[in-house]
Amino acid sequence: MNIRLYILNHLILGTCFLMFSTFTYSKTEIYQCRENGTVVFQSKPCKGVGKTVADKLKEEQEAKDKRLAEIQEKEKRLQERLKQQDKKEVGFKEFIISLKKKFSSYWYAFKKKFTIDA
Repeated sequence: MNIRLYILNHLILGTCFLMFSTFTYSKTEIYQCRENGTVVFQSKPCKGVGKTVADKLKEEQEAKDKRLAEIQEKEKRLQERLKQQDKKEVGFKEFIISLKKKFSSYWYAFKKKFTIDA
């Protein structure tokens, strides 16, 4: 019984240690720099620009969110415009008649183009 308690205590302590060690590691800031055409990741700020990778990712995400909001607003405006247009009820008979007219006009244009006058 005493060995089980000893193992359980060490297991709990080990788990806590791993959780806190990964927590402190994840708080480290990483800078992405470009030196001589290559990308370098380092813990110190870059010369000139001092943005972390997390800051760059946050800016990219904000830009994507802004673009998405613009697209959704445009879609909403187009939907409103579509709702305001007059609705034309077209039945099956009207559809067939208009289709027949289109085919006949295409056929006459085709015949006119390739007819040889004597």
